[in-house]
Amino acid sequence: MNSRFLAPNDGEPTGAAPVGSRRRGRRARWLASARRGAYAVAGVADPLCRGWRWLPAAVAIGAGPFLVCYLSGVPGHQLASAVALALLCAACARRDAWLTGVAAVALAFVVHNVVVIAVSRADPAGTVALLPDAAEYWQKQITWIRTGCDPEYELAAWVPAHAQLFVAVILFSFTSWGAIPFFQGFYEVDLMNYYNARLILESANQPLAAATGWHVWSLMRGVGYLFITFEAISLSLAWISGKRVSPRKTRRLRWTLGLSFVLADGLLKLALLEPVREQLFWNLK
Repeated sequence: MNSRFLAPNDGEPTGAAPVGSRRRGRRARWLASARRGAYAVAGVADPLCRGWRWLPAAVAIGAGPFLVCYLSGVPGHQLASAVALALLCAACARRDAWLTGVAAVALAFVVHNVVVIAVSRADPAGTVALLPDAAEYWQKQITWIRTGCDPEYELAAWVPAHAQLFVAVILFSFTSWGAIPFFQGFYEVDLMNYYNARLILESANQPLAAATGWHVWSLMRGVGYLFITFEAISLSLAWISGKRVSPRKTRRLRWTLGLSFVLADGLLKLALLEPVREQLFWNLK
């Protein structure tokens, strides 16, 4: 048939949607299905967010994987704890139970730190293989305590590093629901945990070493990123679901708390770095 007698749809049956329109429709349906699936996954740990169930859940997440790995000699506790904590935090963010979520993350890290320090103090050789780079970090920190020299503590080094960390935490919290920052967080605190365990053994006054070994500016930074990480997870869930997961007032509060603690990290480091080092030095055996 001559082309001039074809219908305007170029041979498409009358009433059929154009090919491009159908493809866009399939993509939209696939995207909507993926978003619903992701939002459903975020609710996997929802039963643990009800009542006080988050308490034993946080304790188990903080201590369980490390103890299993220590007893079995198989590494991987940092990844296991990070994924479990991300699921718990995502479930809390889905119902905007942000106080529960932040408290659960804080408790998981506190329990983890106490357990790792205690086990590392009792068996440094047995734990060092489970804590990547911990031995090297201990050597670097004891050198700083004795000499005051550590390039990472110089202003020109740690300001850009902390700015990069700030951006990375927001980005990876949004894209992984906190799993990547939590994994890096467990890695970082385990460096400090092993360092603290060794510092306690090397110090004359062990309670004083335990109290000052975990530097106050590091604690401020950790608390600040709890709020920022939860807020980024909440924003991610809002984008995925298209729902108003959290009111603006609550979001502003979380940003304010997070940024305040992160700022306190920098100010306290500037003010207390040398006094803390001197205290640690004079307490060495």
